[in-house]
Amino acid sequence: MSADIDWIPTGIPGLSIHPGTLLAEVVDEAAASGAFDTANPVEQVMIEVARGNVSAAAELVTETRLLDPQNFPMRVVDADVVRASGDPERAIKRLRNLIEEYKDSAHEAVLQQQLGVLYYTVGDYHAAVTRFRTALELRIEAGDEQFRIEISRRSLAAAQAKSAAVR
Repeated sequence: MSADIDWIPTGIPGLSIHPGTLLAEVVDEAAASGAFDTANPVEQVMIEVARGNVSAAAELVTETRLLDPQNFPMRVVDADVVRASGDPERAIKRLRNLIEEYKDSAHEAVLQQQLGVLYYTVGDYHAAVTRFRTALELRIEAGDEQFRIEISRRSLAAAQAKSAAVR
């Protein structure tokens, strides 16, 4: 892990969010490997995507969704697998549909956050700002875990900076 980067913690050992891309990266392979062995399937998918093992991540998603097609966390990370496989527009459509399905529920904050990340990755910083702001407000209102609030706060700041730079 580069000492000059102010990484954003993910809550998964060995994984942090790069503040410039807002994507999770493996910053400590030994810790990520240890976490993978005891992680739930969603965290395993996140680790595989961060490692660049998109096909392994897709396989984990498929296996889990065959057993439980409505598994909410897996539906969310499935969109990230689609993004990582090179189709961010399709991933955005999936998350927008999930937001309609889960509007005004406890799941909305995570969906707004993930959609913000997708907009950020395709360069739509204004849309990213809107989604990150909503995610942050929902997380604060719900009393979410501090690291999740910090992810939304730092994501919002990064998107605001990018949005201001392209004006």
